[in-house]
Amino acid sequence: AVAANKLGRPIRFQNERRQDMQMAGSRNAIDFTYDASFDADGKFHDCDLSMSTDGGWIPGFCFGCAAIAGVEGDVVYNFPNGFHYSVEVLLTNKPSITWMRAPGTMQAALFSGAVLEHVAKTVGKEVEDVMEMNFYKVGDHSCTRDIVFGENKFNFSIPQLWAQIKQSSQFVERKAAVEAFNGANKWKKKGIAIVPSKMDIGSGGWLMGAHVSAYTDGTVHVSTGGVEIGQGLNTKVALVVAMTLGLPVAHVRADGGDTRMCSNNASTGGSGTSESCCNAAMQAALELKSRVQDKLDRGMSWVSAIQEAKNEGQSLQAEGWFDGMTFSSSQPAYSVYGTGVAEVVIDVLTGETRLERVDLLMDVGHQLDAAVDIGQIQGGFVITLGYLFTEETKWDADGTQLFCGTWEYKVPTAYDIPVEFNVSLLKDTPNPNAMCLNSKAVAEPAMSLVSAPYLAVKQAIYAAREEFGLGSDWFQLNTPLSSETIRAAIGITEASMRLP
Repeated sequence: AVAANKLGRPIRFQNERRQDMQMAGSRNAIDFTYDASFDADGKFHDCDLSMSTDGGWIPGFCFGCAAIAGVEGDVVYNFPNGFHYSVEVLLTNKPSITWMRAPGTMQAALFSGAVLEHVAKTVGKEVEDVMEMNFYKVGDHSCTRDIVFGENKFNFSIPQLWAQIKQSSQFVERKAAVEAFNGANKWKKKGIAIVPSKMDIGSGGWLMGAHVSAYTDGTVHVSTGGVEIGQGLNTKVALVVAMTLGLPVAHVRADGGDTRMCSNNASTGGSGTSESCCNAAMQAALELKSRVQDKLDRGMSWVSAIQEAKNEGQSLQAEGWFDGMTFSSSQPAYSVYGTGVAEVVIDVLTGETRLERVDLLMDVGHQLDAAVDIGQIQGGFVITLGYLFTEETKWDADGTQLFCGTWEYKVPTAYDIPVEFNVSLLKDTPNPNAMCLNSKAVAEPAMSLVSAPYLAVKQAIYAAREEFGLGSDWFQLNTPLSSETIRAAIGITEASMRLP
């Protein structure tokens, strides 16, 4: 804008990638300090959590991102005497942070996994056993929200998900196989872990409109306030409108993001835009259908009904509006639950990691489009793999980022996805408090399963440390899990490298 004003002409500005990464903010780093109390069996009493987060040169979005991490920090675990958190935003000489996909929730999941593993080590139990004994139960009140699980149309499917994935992934048998592998191999070690997840979904942030027009050839056009950014929004809208009107989906065209058609919408984000747009589109479709319902009841086809309505001077366009503020003003409308199992193998010498297998099982209610949802779960989880393993950032003392290009900052590639990647959706679990047709949000909730590969890597490191006589005591493992970080955590000495 400054250049355009000075020169009096349109300006096209394009950064090189290194310049872009140097000046743009990224996901906020959070340091978790926790004080958890529990009994000799590993049953939680309470937890005090302090978070320090790097906001960059202005606070900006940092309070919001860190607050999400705090309110989601309980995950699916009950702390009967309370779960308390505080946030301190630190201003630094780096670019201001920004919203990234699953803001705060990925960090909260990693914190939770680390705490549960710490408790399990302390009491001498398997981490999955400590997890299960601390699950919320139906009728429990949330530690961080004003909700009761399993009551007032707020479903709770973690026990079902947990039992099903343990069986479908053959977790018990594979864990024994991992232990056998580690006993037979010195320079390669495996780890396997199972985790649950929860992401609360409120509707207060979504205000979405829809405009539906019918044409005399039988086709229908839908415009919504949401923006299609690869999440399948338009596909789901077209399916919902086609179902509502009783038409083949090929007869419905959907697009969105045009404020000339639908104005004053909320932003697209948070994994709930598709649902809210579908709700608005369904309202508009029902209104449109009501205008020709008498003709349809007489046995007329859709095309004939629309043509006759036009000849009568009826309006063949209708609007719908989803008011998320009224639907669920302050508390979550529902939670999206999931479970995951990850098996990894690490190279003890280099610290390199390979994901051998990942199994994900998600409860996303009655899916608006199961194929879209599975793709979103896969894509969301791969984002977590980049965050966890390869996308490392480093700065020098004056705030200059040192990892500014793909030579240092590695996004995940086809070689980083699991060798075997299984994604399943829990069947017959309609969401009783859905924004649209018993469905749930998808994509970002699956990213809270990031703690599965994290804990699997840590189990492999434990096996390596024991192999070289370094003990099995608990140790802190920070992210990202780069090869350098893993090698340092294993801590092989020079003496271990000598040939006999």
